[in-house]
Amino acid sequence: MQLGDVPLETVDTSLYGFAGEVVHPRGMISLPLTLGTFSLQKTCLLRFLVVDILSAYNVILGRPTLNAFRAIISTYHMTTKFPMVGGVGEAQANILQARRCYTEAIKRGKKKSTGGSIERRKF
Repeated sequence: MQLGDVPLETVDTSLYGFAGEVVHPRGMISLPLTLGTFSLQKTCLLRFLVVDILSAYNVILGRPTLNAFRAIISTYHMTTKFPMVGGVGEAQANILQARRCYTEAIKRGKKKSTGGSIERRKF
């Protein structure tokens, strides 16, 4: 996301991946997130954990974020809808762009990350 030299809040937590790997965040940052288009937009100030790893995603929105927007997700339609005073806001994904990003992430997956740390956890 190219945050530059923005100061990060120190965090003492770890994230756990599907394969049991442990990811240590570099820190936390508060940023405004706007969903929707034109007059049907909603903005919330959210706290994000910052990690430096290779990923197919720029950001992962979890349940607290979806709850802040009172959002409903349709993965099939790649759409998020949320209530607003003037109607229903909608954030629609671009499937072609999503495919390109995923393909590029897979290609880069063999390259080494430039920072952060990941540990394997045994069960």
